[in-house]
Amino acid sequence: MKSIEKIEENQYKNKCIPMKKINKTKIIIYACICMSIIAACKKKDYYFDGGLASQSEAEKAMNMYDYLKSHQARNFDSLMKIIDMTGTKNLINQPGITFFPPCNESVVLFQNQYKPNPSDLKQLNRPLSKMNLDTLRLLLNRLIIPNSRIDIEKAYADGKKYYKDNNGDSLFISGVRENYDNGGVTAIGQGRFKIVYEHRKTKMDTVNYESNIKTHNLITANGIMHVLNYNSSFHSGLKIKK
Repeated sequence: MKSIEKIEENQYKNKCIPMKKINKTKIIIYACICMSIIAACKKKDYYFDGGLASQSEAEKAMNMYDYLKSHQARNFDSLMKIIDMTGTKNLINQPGITFFPPCNESVVLFQNQYKPNPSDLKQLNRPLSKMNLDTLRLLLNRLIIPNSRIDIEKAYADGKKYYKDNNGDSLFISGVRENYDNGGVTAIGQGRFKIVYEHRKTKMDTVNYESNIKTHNLITANGIMHVLNYNSSFHSGLKIKK
């Protein structure tokens, strides 16, 4: 006959085994959730981080036109329409350039400027098909720096440096370190690097125009790209004739 102590010991073991299985299951589920969150963050960072993008070797081997076309459904369909309309494919495929492509939101902000009242949401934007092609080419050239491959590391090392855009107008590229804000506590010099794109005022410009970048260091076969922030307008401070 089994002792009371032996029976209680067996009962204790029988209770513990399921508990271990439950804990193991919880750990596996928790790990899966964490991996999913990390993967989602990486996917989001590719487009919105300002420098955490990772590319495949196949993407790095593409020219700029092909790279943008392969991503147009998500971010660049308006830009691709402008490039195709203006016949400027060769312009962005020229070797050794830095290009600041605008995303769809940036082009919409530009189209808004042609409305009698840009803040009136009931008014329709002017279609790109109704835009002056010379104006679109001019604006595209403002976003190209020829004969210069400027990555974020070079921009930060140079500080603020003067360049000429593809129209020959003045352009400053600044590499800065963005301060890290941790719940309202700012850690000076602990944040990520970023580029600031600043177009200097000319006779055709309304103001000195400054823009941040939402994705840095996109490598292509013929140069490097930094995608303009979504609230940066494609016209980048140029006076709009309505």
